[in-house]
Amino acid sequence: MTTISGAEYIDGGIFDFTEGGYTPPTWSGSTYSFGAGVLGTINQIWTDSNYVYTATTQELAIVSIETEQKYAYINQPSNTVWANDDRVFIGTTNGIKYFFKTCISGSATEAYDISPCLRTHNLKYGVLSSDIKYLHGYSDNWLAICTLSGIDIYKPEPQGYRSTASIDGVQKCFMTSTGKFYYTVSGTEWSLNRVDSPTMDWTTPDKSYIAGAEIFSGGLSINAIFVTEGTATDTINNVLFTATSSGIYAIEEGTELHNIYYTIL
Repeated sequence: MTTISGAEYIDGGIFDFTEGGYTPPTWSGSTYSFGAGVLGTINQIWTDSNYVYTATTQELAIVSIETEQKYAYINQPSNTVWANDDRVFIGTTNGIKYFFKTCISGSATEAYDISPCLRTHNLKYGVLSSDIKYLHGYSDNWLAICTLSGIDIYKPEPQGYRSTASIDGVQKCFMTSTGKFYYTVSGTEWSLNRVDSPTMDWTTPDKSYIAGAEIFSGGLSINAIFVTEGTATDTINNVLFTATSSGIYAIEEGTELHNIYYTIL
């Protein structure tokens, strides 16, 4: 049994990328503990306004944000989870599953088993590997699928297509509203990579941030990524938030100015 806990946030006006504008942030010290009764080791969470969808080694737990209690669950070991407005997608070692949010029902005192709602997500153009490591999408327009064998990008019907790249060591992926997407690769040195268009297969990304090069320190691992669109100083480029084994990097694309944030113990 596991309780989700220990999440902290940074507050204050901290993302100033102008020269000489860096101000060290302070960690708020605020933590969140919720989800008593969630089973297994947590692999990933995804939230909407009502629930925290928690992918674990034993289940997909649905935690109520209001009560902070496990509200419902699906008996499916899950590597990753992502949701749009209508459906919740689960990545497993045997493909992608999903269920409709309208199927969610539960109780604050006893979580409901909604496993009968789970369906298989059949991908028309196939997928590099059924061992799904990470999912991320944008609304109903795009789905990025990181697998054991590489990455698949899906645009749904009626203008449906798939683009793909066979890559060893793919870990996490992030899709934007325009179809530009990012992914991380582990190896001798980790990298954060960007592809500007998903409309065709690719072998080389349009941009790579490699550990030990211009921005990331050598020898670190990249644990998570998040992208805010059009939030760079020029209001066109994106800002990348990258959680690593050696601090959190906030990178302004275009100028490549960046800040690094550490927890001071």
